[in-house]
Amino acid sequence: MLRSTSTTGHRPLPREFLEWQVRLRAWTALERNGSPHVGVAPLLAVHQPGVGPGVSMHSIICGLLPSPELLADKTAAFRALYEAAAPDGARAIYDRGLAYLRDYYRSPEDFDATSISTLLPEDTAAVRALRTDATCALLFYVFELDDAAVERRFRCWQVDCRAELHTEGPVYENVWWHNALFHGKLDGQVVVRFVHRDTYDTRFGTLERADA
Repeated sequence: MLRSTSTTGHRPLPREFLEWQVRLRAWTALERNGSPHVGVAPLLAVHQPGVGPGVSMHSIICGLLPSPELLADKTAAFRALYEAAAPDGARAIYDRGLAYLRDYYRSPEDFDATSISTLLPEDTAAVRALRTDATCALLFYVFELDDAAVERRFRCWQVDCRAELHTEGPVYENVWWHNALFHGKLDGQVVVRFVHRDTYDTRFGTLERADA
């Protein structure tokens, strides 16, 4: 279990990538009632000896952590929304959470530029693999050639990371309460914080390192 939220010494995600993620999430909150777009559902590649070329690939839904100075306040807001709406039922919790998110994704500066997060059941194959070897990669692949909107345009990015597994602490609390607004209170979960190392554009067989 980890408690640290420090970003000191971490390499930031490419600015273009973070801007895309923020724009895409703002659009889904406004236009899709929060239904995730494929651009926030990367494949997670983990080391898996004995499976194919030594890796297994897992679908996840990823999130953005608030910037360190905003983390505690945003967690408190998620929790307060949940607890205030709970007497009215799950639909009310969802609706109030979605209303909050419609004004949440304003600027990349509001988010941690060094990591991506997800919530997974603690006994999945992916989590077991990360406990053994924290080195991993996220593949963001959007094959859309006709949509002119910049946030939904074709792209293929491999984000190389080192995974932190959180079962308590500030990062865990933030992701857990955010998720609870839309999926209820879940037990037996672990928050994975994917700390960025490098990003590559891998379209059509290329391997071009992206600038921060």
